[in-house]
Amino acid sequence: MLAAVNAYGQSVVLAGPNARMTALSLKKTPYFCPQCGRPVVIKAGDVNIPHFAHEANSSCDSFSEPESPRHLSGKLDLFNWIASTRDAEMEARLPDRSQRPDILTGTIAVEYQCSAITSSLFRSRTERYNNRLLTPFWLYGGPPIEKKGRYIKLTPFQRLFLRYHSQLGFYFITYYPESKLFSVYGRIIPVTTSLCFAERLDVRISEMPFPPAAVFSSNFTFSLQAFFDEKRKWIDRSRHYNNARTHLLFKSIYEAGRNPHLLPEEIGLPVRTGVAIRNHPVEWQFYIINDQKSGSPEEAAAIVRKRIESGHLKEAILPLAPLMTPEQAAADYIELINELGTGKRADSRSMGAKIQREETFCTAYEKQIIDRLIF
Repeated sequence: MLAAVNAYGQSVVLAGPNARMTALSLKKTPYFCPQCGRPVVIKAGDVNIPHFAHEANSSCDSFSEPESPRHLSGKLDLFNWIASTRDAEMEARLPDRSQRPDILTGTIAVEYQCSAITSSLFRSRTERYNNRLLTPFWLYGGPPIEKKGRYIKLTPFQRLFLRYHSQLGFYFITYYPESKLFSVYGRIIPVTTSLCFAERLDVRISEMPFPPAAVFSSNFTFSLQAFFDEKRKWIDRSRHYNNARTHLLFKSIYEAGRNPHLLPEEIGLPVRTGVAIRNHPVEWQFYIINDQKSGSPEEAAAIVRKRIESGHLKEAILPLAPLMTPEQAAADYIELINELGTGKRADSRSMGAKIQREETFCTAYEKQIIDRLIF
């Protein structure tokens, strides 16, 4: 931790260019954890930045993660960045001591998270801030986002940081103290259950305003044909590594006398709110098309919710984007289908015919689909 109090309750923060000198001058003064009240010691070596640390065997749960050197360094960078333009408090103590944000500025509680925590803890901390009329601003500081070719792979923990903006779609922000860079991942679109398309914008901390803002290029590089190629690979992998006859989706497809590779192109399309459903687009969109009667957005939303409750689909946990729900994804999908106006088309008769139909579909509808992915 970078903040502690003395015996009189006066706070000291080890930040700024003179932090090490301040820490050394305070070595003989007793300091205490503002959260649990137990003694802390000052660490001011030559490797890590100066900080306070609990004595051995302390059970204080002030923070959700160990205070690693990387976390301390990043938190200090963020504090100096925010404090350069507005009032900010390091490791602020909330009145009920229920939690302690890394940085508090106005009504914004900044949390810099480097190690993984459970989704339930992430959500409960977010809700407690909201209940206090504070806006939680979570920044990801963990391992670099993994790249897989043209896509990125997001872990369940990383997905907890997803927010939604009308211009950026789903997005999240990372900060890396080693490079002093923010990386903003925006326009995130699920391609498989783990891979996502995303555009990345790197901004130096000295050039980023607070609250952060990002403007992506108007040149949107999403390829519908590449999306279809990944869909085909996903079906192949899923059939190979799972028992296709017992897999809930494939079982439903086979029982209907159909082939998962030959389904109409409209089943398994990219939808900007599709992140709200953890399953592949083919799965939840097949259920909608298979179960619907009226074809309305409201009916599609009800179908998806029923499939979630029955265990056929899984809802994504999005604490920072509570309005982006599976129901919204289902409604957006039906609106897309209605806009394309392709009608209810039959399955392809062969893989050759299927690939030809995909190429024709991409030529005819890619622009319309992309226009709905970005605003």
